Amino acid sequence: MKNRIHASFSMPLPHSYPLFTVKCRSYHQGMRIRKGDVAVAIVYIAFIIASILSLEQGGNILTVETENGSYAYSLSENGIYDFSGPLGTTEIEIRDGKARVISSPCRNGICMEAGWSDTLCCLPNRIIATSTGNEGGLDAISG
Repeated sequence: MKNRIHASFSMPLPHSYPLFTVKCRSYHQGMRIRKGDVAVAIVYIAFIIASILSLEQGGNILTVETENGSYAYSLSENGIYDFSGPLGTTEIEIRDGKARVISSPCRNGICMEAGWSDTLCCLPNRIIATSTGNEGGLDAISG
């Protein structure tokens, strides 16, 4: 009885159920790992690994929207594609499952500085490209 602490707090209810009960035991009493605990831990670890692996994969389709229409390209096929906007022609390169803007007539060139990304925007030329398919790709990994 030396290592056991029992505390019970209850409030009178119609059926006299205890509202709050705390039972503390010493470390050696009742602290066993059960089969259910191991199963839950395995499922939890598998879920975390699957989530990390799905985040590392980018999308598989690049959708480009311009004033002239919407276009879709497979990210598995490398190539350079031209899109016309009000300022001129914007070139988007697809290589190794990633996309980037390599040339654009916009004044600041922010779209070209963005580099490889899942979302590309050249707002002055009104061109937006998004990678879709496996949602939740990573932009960068820092270490």
